[in-house]
This record gives sequence, C-alpha cells and structure tokens, in this order.
Amino acid sequence: MRNVVIFVMNTNAKMKKTTTGFFPNIDPKVYLSLGILLLLSLIVFSFQYTRHIDCENAKFIIHSDEFLTNRVVEFYDNTEGAKSWEWDFGDSTVLDFRQRTLHKYKKPGDYIVKLKINGNCVHEKLITISSISQQTGYLPIIKSPNVVTVGESISFDVDKEDGESWEWSFGENGGTDALDKNPSYKFKSVGEKKITLIVNGDVEHTAVKTIYVAPKTIKAKQKIDIKSYEFEKPHVAFSLPVGNAQKDPLVDMLQYIPVSPKSKLKKDSISVEKKAPEISNEQLQLLFNQVAAQLKTKDDFKDYLCGKYDIPVVVNDSKLIPFDQFCQSIAGKKIKITALRVNKDQKNCIQNFNIQYKVKKYLIWMKE
Repeated sequence: MRNVVIFVMNTNAKMKKTTTGFFPNIDPKVYLSLGILLLLSLIVFSFQYTRHIDCENAKFIIHSDEFLTNRVVEFYDNTEGAKSWEWDFGDSTVLDFRQRTLHKYKKPGDYIVKLKINGNCVHEKLITISSISQQTGYLPIIKSPNVVTVGESISFDVDKEDGESWEWSFGENGGTDALDKNPSYKFKSVGEKKITLIVNGDVEHTAVKTIYVAPKTIKAKQKIDIKSYEFEKPHVAFSLPVGNAQKDPLVDMLQYIPVSPKSKLKKDSISVEKKAPEISNEQLQLLFNQVAAQLKTKDDFKDYLCGKYDIPVVVNDSKLIPFDQFCQSIAGKKIKITALRVNKDQKNCIQNFNIQYKVKKYLIWMKE
C-alpha cells in the first residue's frame, strides 16, 4: 500500500511539471487554429504571387491585313504569367475570354480595345477601322474598247473590289468627266486619248488606259450607177498638136523686171504661255512635313500655286479651309499623311487640295 501511495505522488509531481510551461492557461486548440491560419495565408500568398503580372509589360497583339469593316481582326496576348483574359472590343459586343480570338467590326471608326489579364491588369489600345480599301499595288482595271469612233457613245466599266467612289477623266478637257462606276461618253475629237480613273480617292494607284478615237466613216448617200459613170479619157485627147518649139516671151520679160532688195525677215514672236513647274504628290507630302516641322512656310508653294494662297483645302473629308490657314494649323505638329489629291488647271497651277492626315497625340496617331 505504501508503494502505491508513493507511485501516485510521483505521478502527480510529473503532471505538475508538464503544466508549468509557456502560457500554461492557453488551450492547445488555439495553437492548432493559429497554425491552420498561417498555412492558409501561405497558400493565398503563393496563389497571388503566381497570378501577379506587371501591367506595364503586358504584351498583346492586334493584327489584320486591312483594318476594314467586316474584315477579320486577330487579338492575341503573350503576357508572361497570364492565366485569364477578358477582351472588350470597344463596340458594345459581348466580352471574349480566350487568349487568342477573332472579331469583326460592323462600322468604321476609332475603337479602344481593353484587355483585362488575371482579373486585375487592364491594358488599352486604339485601332481605327475604315470602310475604304487602300490595298497597296492593287490597281483598278479599266474595261473599254481599244478603238472607238468620234461622236459614238462609249460605255466604260471598272474591275475593283470595295469601290465606293469613282473619278473618270477621258483626256479631252483635263478635268473630271464622270463620277459613276459605269459612265458613257462621246469623244469630240480624233486621236489617242489617255483615260484615267481614281477609285476611293486613292491617287497613288490611278488606273490609266490609252485608246484611239478614229474619225467617223462617211457613207455614200446614193449608190453609184456603173452604167452612167463616165470613165477618164486617154491622155491623147488632151495633147496639143506637134509643132516647132517656140521661146516663151515671159523669159525675156523677166530680164527687165527690177528685183527688190531682200528684207530681213522678222521671226514671228509666239507668246509662250508660262506654266507652273511640275511637282509630284511625294514632293508635296515632303513639303507639308517640312511645314509641320517649321522648316518651310506657305511662301515655298508660291510657284506651284501661281501666287494664290487662298485656294481651298479639304482636310480629312470634314472641313474646308484656305491653304494659308492649313499651313498654320499643321505648323509645329507631328503629322502622317495617308492620302493626298491635287487638282490643277491648264497652266499647271494647283487649284485645290484634298488631304487626309493624322496627328500624333499621347503616342497615338489620330485624326484631328
């Protein structure tokens, strides 16, 4: 019995020693809860770390052969660490959640494309959708006869996709003769005629064809009656009788006619009409870029404008301003000319401009 009491006393003594550690009054379940919270925090931190990307280094690509209405535009993201994507195409259509996707725009205009990566990184790009094709190297093909008759009504046609406007010149008056796709025309003079066609205002890809206008054939009003036709008589019927040769009295008369002294002939003075010097569209675009860089002024166009600085300029198909005001409006700006059309008169003087250009603002090219 004594041994049993001693064992119980020793056991109680050991239990008292184990309860005399740090925070003896805290339940061990608290330690377990804290450990579980720490483990969950590490898991959440690791998940957020793996999903984190640098928004400044987001890399996504927008590609299309031509940014036109109803043409396919490709969207692709190649951002490192990206796990989820949310595409907003800027045209109020449904969102797309794929890494690579395709989209078509129904209307022309400027659209802001937004891409949200991993639910927290938003990146934007501006794209411009046009309704007019500007395919490089694709010239319109003029369809017409190669030889026509003066005064005859000739029909012309053109082979060109996505054509919306046509400007025909038939080589007789130097201006625009028709604005339809399939015009008809009567030539007033004979000779070679240079036919030109500008589609969608793309002067850099002007179609040219040369045709020949033949004179009108005159048909006999009445048939010739062979029986009533009088054939030519032989030359013997018109010969003079043979006789002795006689001296022509005019020979002796000319010996006594005084000869007037030769007078100095004055060359006829032909007034040559002065024309303005030739300048190409590329040279004009270079001059406009120098005006924008404030290296040139309107005075550098004096010879090409024949001194007229108030000729009309159509800017981006939206406003009409005088030429001198246009030079002031682009001075000091960084511009990119996309289209330029020039009309000249018979003296080669520029009469008006039709120009389309973009201005670089906030690292983005946009129309004014």
